[in-house]
Amino acid sequence: MLLFRGASIPNSWPAIFLKSYDALVVADLHIGYESALSKKGLHLPQASYGYMRGAIESMLRQTGAEHVIFLGDLKHEFGKPSPQEWVEVKDLLGWLTTAGIKIDVVRGNHDNFILAILSKFNVILHESHMIVDDVMLAHGNVYLDPPEGVRTIVIAHEHPAVASSDFAGARYKFKCFLVGRFEGRRLVVMPALSPLSSGVGINEMPADGLLSPYLRRADVDSFTPFVVEDNVGIFRFPTIGIMRQSANQNKTQNE
Repeated sequence: MLLFRGASIPNSWPAIFLKSYDALVVADLHIGYESALSKKGLHLPQASYGYMRGAIESMLRQTGAEHVIFLGDLKHEFGKPSPQEWVEVKDLLGWLTTAGIKIDVVRGNHDNFILAILSKFNVILHESHMIVDDVMLAHGNVYLDPPEGVRTIVIAHEHPAVASSDFAGARYKFKCFLVGRFEGRRLVVMPALSPLSSGVGINEMPADGLLSPYLRRADVDSFTPFVVEDNVGIFRFPTIGIMRQSANQNKTQNE
């Protein structure tokens, strides 16, 4: 599915393929999250990395991309890399490098001390953003004034999702892309690749509760969510504003 000119969603993965740049863009892997949870007493199998590596491999095979751009939060710990992060980030970069894939990393707020790993593979760390043709790629945790000529801004950080309830009252949350307008430009917000991040229900979140300064300054109610479900499909939902209205109407009817 085409998100904007020259950019598509590969199959139904939470990623973007930039055709003219032959690049796959993925965000918010949060490698090492299981170790962080373990410190808090929640013990999960260290399985998310295997899933994400498999997803990237499938997308590279499908698109033929020769370039991967990690749009921030490649690792999870705010501080020095944990042993899990050292092992899994090195494995990912080593595998991609051996396969001849070019790698760029745009710094996210979790990517402190990551240079120690990236330098072993000669991977470039972009401190704030990348420009690809007329597209600015940034993690989205800080506001950047787009350079002249930028028509589309792609960010991550927010882990967007939409929340919904069925007639039985069961609640569901679906990862999604958010697409809307921001200060005269198109703004695209990417969902997290990490399977451990179910995302933030944007249609249930007040504007002042959003993380990204871009979304706090935008009219989020006018944004359109594109839900992605692995191996299921891509689904265009009503705008966030319409979803809010519908939820409020249902709540009023049930009171």
